[in-house]
Amino acid sequence: MTATVAGLQPVALPDPDRPDAGLILASLWHTEGPEQQQKVMSGVMDAWEEAPLPAAYLARHCLAGSDGRTILNFAQWTSSDAHLAFAADPRNQQILGSAIQALYSADPPGRYAPHRFEGRHDGAARYFTATWYDTEDAGTARSLADELAERDSADPASAVAVAEYFYVGEDGRQLLVLAGFEDEPGGASLCFRPFRGLARSAR
Repeated sequence: MTATVAGLQPVALPDPDRPDAGLILASLWHTEGPEQQQKVMSGVMDAWEEAPLPAAYLARHCLAGSDGRTILNFAQWTSSDAHLAFAADPRNQQILGSAIQALYSADPPGRYAPHRFEGRHDGAARYFTATWYDTEDAGTARSLADELAERDSADPASAVAVAEYFYVGEDGRQLLVLAGFEDEPGGASLCFRPFRGLARSAR
């Protein structure tokens, strides 16, 4: 797809803090290597671009892991209820579910609510890291997010990040932290580069 269709357009960079997103879907997929990684990401995005999507759909991105195998899937919807209604429709299960399962056998993604955003430095986030923390409940997850967000900007963990985004699992058992970087971060940590995305323009 090369042009806007029904208000959607292909975009490279995700907007993790878009204000109209009430639900975040995120998961990691592990492929056999760069060839399969590219094939799966291309096939998944092709399927989404060809599917009839409701107004509650906001964006979906595939991000390529620096190890040449891992894929970070990141999607945004207006609300949890809207996504559940879409996912429960047998027509959507047939169109999208079958197409994706033919490429990769995956468990359902994690479901998260946006909690807060912390800008660190000026610049556009072009690379990302993703960190999951196990928590006892939603209150614990939010407290941990606030503690991480408010740490000193001189802390090595946040010194080079452009921004950090904090999402609390719907069941309260996980905190997801995305950190965005203008340049590829050094070190041995796995990072993700946006590959393809399909987004609705923010209002």
